[in-house]
Amino acid sequence: MEQLIKLVKTYRLSSGLAERLRLVEAIFHLIAPDLRAFVFSAIVPQAAEDVSQEVLISITNSLKTFKGNSKEEFWEWCYMIARRRIYDYLHKKKKDRLQPMPHDELLDLVDASAQVAPMMAADRHDLEYALNLLDSSKPECRDYLWNHYVIGFDYGEIAEEQNLNYDNVRMKIGRCLDEARSLVS
Repeated sequence: MEQLIKLVKTYRLSSGLAERLRLVEAIFHLIAPDLRAFVFSAIVPQAAEDVSQEVLISITNSLKTFKGNSKEEFWEWCYMIARRRIYDYLHKKKKDRLQPMPHDELLDLVDASAQVAPMMAADRHDLEYALNLLDSSKPECRDYLWNHYVIGFDYGEIAEEQNLNYDNVRMKIGRCLDEARSLVS
């Protein structure tokens, strides 16, 4: 069984405080770099450290409730929690929101997280290409595509954040995808 999921299952079964603290520390060591990169790619660096801590605290507080049995299910659960904390932050601080992190800084974070889970050269090339496309698109499109495809917000979350309706956001993202396709051509 994968080390991460084994630690999570052991944590769920453990009742001793010292043992649970040891297990949480081991779990954090494995997940913190990727979650930190995810958070830093979504919000201003000045707030990202605090939000990263909130993400890890939320994961700790609900670790016993995780019901999955695979590494993929655990990561999906962690990223769902991270997206919620990011959304909470953005919702509270709309006026302080800046553009997403410049792609050079994002790639530096990807390199830092590669110590735990190395990125394939083809994936890195695709990431760089996608970031360059986003940089050359309309600023509005960059934000919509970034929030939907990189951060993972669904149409409803973006609609709530932008004070738009669900279908309006869906159509805007569709038009932005069309523009991205035209940039590829």
